[in-house]
Amino acid sequence: MASRKQIKKTQVGDVLFTNMRTIIESDGNLIPIESNYDTPFPIKRVFYVYGVRDEDIRGCHAHHTTKQLLICLNGKVEVICKDGISKKSFLLESPQQGLLIPELIWDEQIYRSEDSVLLVLSSTKYTPSDYIHDFNEFKSLKGIKNDKM
Repeated sequence: MASRKQIKKTQVGDVLFTNMRTIIESDGNLIPIESNYDTPFPIKRVFYVYGVRDEDIRGCHAHHTTKQLLICLNGKVEVICKDGISKKSFLLESPQQGLLIPELIWDEQIYRSEDSVLLVLSSTKYTPSDYIHDFNEFKSLKGIKNDKM
């Protein structure tokens, strides 16, 4: 579990848009993704989400220790990130865009088109105890006592 110092530090300002390294050629484009080179962490897990109905919401959780890089391979996915005090929205609509979400940031994904495919690169293997599913518990862990969000 993350220490109190980390909990207080992680803010929505730490969520970063990144342009994926892209090789453009006459016969198509290639985006290589190498652990620790194209990501700021070693990749321990890769998964993708598809077949989500238009405007449906997924995610709605935070992680104690996991960092993730989200890439929308097709369609459009809006990602709303919250730190318990502030929130910020990001629109992923190109496979050349990545969104780096650090640990202890609450995120929700709204699938803006039914053909959306969201690729997620994760710094940890799947561990159920790393997930925080209750927003009030999340705020409590971060030492936030307001009802702002």
